Amino acid sequence: MHFIITWASKAFPVFHAENLIFANVNFLFPFFLIAGISIAIPILIHLFNFRKYKKVRFPDIRFLKELQEQTHKQSKLKNLLILLSRIAALFALVFAFAQPFWNSDRDAMQKGPLALSIYIDNSFSMGSLKGNLSLLDIAKGKAADIIEKSGPNDQIQVLSNDFGLNENKFMGRDEALQQLNQIRISARTRNVGSILDKQKKLLSTLPGRRQEIIYISDFQKSQFALNAPQTDSIRKYFVSVQPAKTNNLSLDTAYFENPSLLLNEPNPLAVRLKNNSDEAIQSSLTLLVNGQLKSVLNVELKPNELKTTSLSLNTSVAGDQRITLFTNDYPVSFDDTFYMAGKVSANYQVLVLNQSNANAFLSSVFKPGSQFRMDNHQVAAVSTDIFKNYSLIILNGTTNIPDPTFKALSQYVSEGGNLFVLPPANSNTGNLNGLLSVLTGSSLSFYDTSKTFVTGYNKSHELFRDLFVKTPENIELPVVYKHHVIRNAAMSSEQKLFTFSNGDAFLTSYRAGNGKVFVCASSADIQSSSFPKSYWFLPVLYKMAFSGRQHAIHALTLGKNTGILLENNKQNNQNVYHSRLKNWDAIPEQRAVGKQVWVNLNQAAKEAGIYSVYLPGNADSLFTGVNYDRSESDMQYWDFETLKNQSKMRNAKWLNDEDDLSLGSGALSGNMPLWKVCIILALIFILIEIALIRWMK
Repeated sequence: MHFIITWASKAFPVFHAENLIFANVNFLFPFFLIAGISIAIPILIHLFNFRKYKKVRFPDIRFLKELQEQTHKQSKLKNLLILLSRIAALFALVFAFAQPFWNSDRDAMQKGPLALSIYIDNSFSMGSLKGNLSLLDIAKGKAADIIEKSGPNDQIQVLSNDFGLNENKFMGRDEALQQLNQIRISARTRNVGSILDKQKKLLSTLPGRRQEIIYISDFQKSQFALNAPQTDSIRKYFVSVQPAKTNNLSLDTAYFENPSLLLNEPNPLAVRLKNNSDEAIQSSLTLLVNGQLKSVLNVELKPNELKTTSLSLNTSVAGDQRITLFTNDYPVSFDDTFYMAGKVSANYQVLVLNQSNANAFLSSVFKPGSQFRMDNHQVAAVSTDIFKNYSLIILNGTTNIPDPTFKALSQYVSEGGNLFVLPPANSNTGNLNGLLSVLTGSSLSFYDTSKTFVTGYNKSHELFRDLFVKTPENIELPVVYKHHVIRNAAMSSEQKLFTFSNGDAFLTSYRAGNGKVFVCASSADIQSSSFPKSYWFLPVLYKMAFSGRQHAIHALTLGKNTGILLENNKQNNQNVYHSRLKNWDAIPEQRAVGKQVWVNLNQAAKEAGIYSVYLPGNADSLFTGVNYDRSESDMQYWDFETLKNQSKMRNAKWLNDEDDLSLGSGALSGNMPLWKVCIILALIFILIEIALIRWMK
C-alpha cells in the first residue's frame, strides 16, 4: 500500500505523481490498517453520551442565562478536542502495528519482483566466536532472516567462497534456505572484486527485475580491499559481523636449513611463529615424524611478536619422512599445524665422467661404505640412460663430449639434476665450452699459470650454510697454482662461491632450468690447487650431491604453490597420477615437462595434510605436505565507521549485525521505519486527552 503525497493549489500549477513525489509511505503489515475502524468507538461514545438537564425555575435568571450559554459552548469544544485526541491516539496505534516506513526510491517501488544475490563469507576467520556462536552461524542467521521475508516471486542466489556449481543459479525461498544450510567453513579465500563481479554476472542473467547484492563478512583487513572501486548502479548492502576480540597464535611456516634430509645428521629445522594479538601467549611446539613424537618445545611470544625458533630432526632410518608440527591454540585452529614431507636416502649416487683416468681425490671422498655410492665411467662410452639415477654428475677433465652425451647432460640439468665441472689441467677445453655456453652462458677463456690466492667465500650460499659449528678466526682458503678464467654472458645467473682477490670466481654456481651447474676454475689435482686436499673439498661435494632434486622437501600451500615436479614413471599414456589423503582419492591436474610431470594439487587437495602422489600399480609414491594459506591468521578487521566513511563503493550501504535486515523495510531496504514515531504520537495524544479532562474547564 502506497501513499503518494502531492501538492496542488490554484496559485501553483498542478504536479502529477510521476513528476513530483515528496515521499512514499509503505506498510510492512498493511492488513493491520483494517483495525482503523476502531475509531468508531470514541465517535459512538461521543454521540450517545447526551446529558439530560432538569430545569429549575428561579425568580430571576436573567444574569445566569448568558453565563450558561458560554459554559455550554466551552463544554462542546472540550468534548470535541477529547474526541479528536482519542481518534488520533487510535490511528497512531493502528499505524504502529502496520509498521509504516518511509521510502523515497520511486523506481524501486514501481518495479517488479526482486533478484537477490547473497554472499556469505565462509573463510577460516569466520570460525571465530561471538558469544556462543561462530561468525558464520551469525551470518547464516542474518541471511536466513532476509530469505524468509522475501516475496513469493523473488529469485535468490546464495554464494560462498567455494564458488560451487550449485551456487550459480537463482532459486525460490525454500531452496535458497536449503542451500544456505549447506555452507561450511572453507579453506578458500576470495577478494572482494572477484566476489562482486561474480554476483553482478549472475544478476545479469535476470534482467527486468530489481537487483540487489548482500555481502555478509567479518571484513578482515587482509581479505577486504577498502579502496576497491565499484561504479555499477546495483544497490549493495555490506553487513559486518565481527568478534568482540580474538587472540591467535599462528604457526606461519617451517623449513629445513639444508635442501635435503641427511641420514644420522641433526637436520636443523626452523619454525616461524606469530602472535596475532595484544597479549602475551604461551604454548608448546610439537614435532611428529611418521606419527612418532620426536620433540616438544615450550614457546612464549610477546604481544604481536614474530619469532623463529629451531628444532632438529635426527633419523637413523632411511625412507619417507612425514613431518607434522603443531601448537595448541583456540578457537582459531586452522593455522596451528604445518605439514612437510621428504625422503632420507641410504645411498646418494654420484656419477663421475672421466676423459681418461679416475681421480684419486674424488674416489676418496665417495669411498665405499659411506653414505654415497660413486660410479666412474669414461665419457666416450657411458650409457646416457643411467643419468636419471644420479643426484650429481661430475665432469672430470672432459674435453671431448660425444653429441648424445652432450644432449643428455643438457636435459639432465634442465630437469633438475646437478652437474659439477672440473676442467682439464691445460688450456685445451675441447667442446666443454660449448656445453657451458648452452647451460650457463659462461666459458673458460684464459689459462692462468700464476699462483693466486682465494680470498673470500659466499657465507650465505647453501653449500656453506652450517658448514662450521663455529667459523674459524683464521680460516684457510685454497691456494691456486693454475686455473682457467671464467667469463660470463651479460644475463648469466652466476653466484660466486669462492673468489680471488681481483673478484674472479674460483668456484661458482649457476641455475640452469630446474637444476644447477657448479664450475671450478682448476682441475682436481694438487698441481693445480690445494683445493682437493683442503677441508673444503669433501663437505662441498657432499652438499652438491645432497641438493639433488630427488631428495627435495615438499611443503605446499593451498591456493598458491601447489605444484610439484615428478619423474615421469608412466608405463603408458593411460596411466595418470593420483593424490590421496586418508579415504580421499583424486586425480590432480598434470602435464608433461620433458621427461618429468608437473602435478598441481590445488583442485585435488580437499584439506591440509600429508598427501601421497602415486601411479596406480606402482609401489613407489611421493609424499608432500599441503597446508592452509596463513593470510587470514592476522585477526585485524575494518571497523564499521571506516568502512562507512572511506569505502569507494557506489550505491553501497554499510550495516552491522544489530541492524534490522528484513526485506522491504528497515536498514536493508534503505527505508526509514516509522513505527516508533507512531508509538510516540499515540502516547502524546493520550497525554493530551488526560490534560483536557483534568485541567480544561
